[in-house]
Amino acid sequence: MLIELHRRMVVAGESTDCCVICGNDFDLRSVYVVTHGDRGEEMGRMCDVCLDYLNRRKLDSEDPTLDNWPACGWPTVEVLKRLRARCPEPMFDSEEELIEASTDRATEHRIYEATKLWRMEREHELT
Repeated sequence: MLIELHRRMVVAGESTDCCVICGNDFDLRSVYVVTHGDRGEEMGRMCDVCLDYLNRRKLDSEDPTLDNWPACGWPTVEVLKRLRARCPEPMFDSEEELIEASTDRATEHRIYEATKLWRMEREHELT
């Protein structure tokens, strides 16, 4: 599983989501976790509790997969908290403000890319 940390684009809109791992509802904050499969396909958003659990699970010294990639490269809850402190608000106050800023496709792409505050890269291409 690959993980990215995204900044919310606008204040309005959805404020909760269902965790792709545990299925529980959680509040979307200014920065949230997005999961992807190893081939890059987006799976969904993950709650902070599951991110913490998965990181603690990889600290289990009895786990034979401890050194396997990519688990060692997951962001920690501390990283998520630091990014939330750095970016406490979404990028735009309203959908209208986002639309005004999105003057063309290239600008839209740059805005979307700017939401990705932290990301894992695939170690190699899967066949």
